[in-house]
Amino acid sequence: MNKKYIAYLVLGIFLIGAVATLSASMVAAQGDVEVGQNTYQIKQQAGEEYTYRFRMRTRLRINSSAPVDLNMDVDALNIGEHTFSIRVLNATQEIEMNMTCKQNTYELGIQNGSTFRYQERNQVRSGFAIQIQTNMTVKARIGFEMTQGEARRANWAYFDEGTEEWVAVESSYEDGELVAETEHFSVWTIAESNIISAGIWAVIGVGIVAVTALAVILIRKKKVQVIQ
Repeated sequence: MNKKYIAYLVLGIFLIGAVATLSASMVAAQGDVEVGQNTYQIKQQAGEEYTYRFRMRTRLRINSSAPVDLNMDVDALNIGEHTFSIRVLNATQEIEMNMTCKQNTYELGIQNGSTFRYQERNQVRSGFAIQIQTNMTVKARIGFEMTQGEARRANWAYFDEGTEEWVAVESSYEDGELVAETEHFSVWTIAESNIISAGIWAVIGVGIVAVTALAVILIRKKKVQVIQ
């Protein structure tokens, strides 16, 4: 075979291999990373989005405006099928971020029975709690996948170690997630309202008054009939 053709053949094989390698790296940079244990460490580049799926259950979806040195610990066997996301919005230098996900808040050092501070939201949802720690102050957008029906009664909440209270923050439902923005990192969870709204209480109150008034009228009418 002509040496020229052999050279072209070798070059072609090299180019095909290079393209395949590049394509694979691009898919890996923007896709799922399967993690077979509870812990995982990685340095993620700026602008890339990874979804780390622990033990084929719990997902952590992470995107950052700057490189982030991640250290994750996820109790996926107990947490189960949930997806948490965090997008760091304003970082300009490399971040160190530690994230610990547990099924219950007491596993993160918070005792059951902690009080709650925020309008009517006063019940901590069981099943998911995450502790986030960073080496600098950054603004982030956090999310938790749920149905729109579940989100109607839910808010993100963080634990204030100073007051030992849960503090819920303004949250919204977007693209299948309950989302909130924050610059405060500590232990976060989902809070749900277990108090009937003021409007429903008003309806119940009116109903009670009406039934009471009707009962009084019937009793008086009965008394009149007995006297006659």
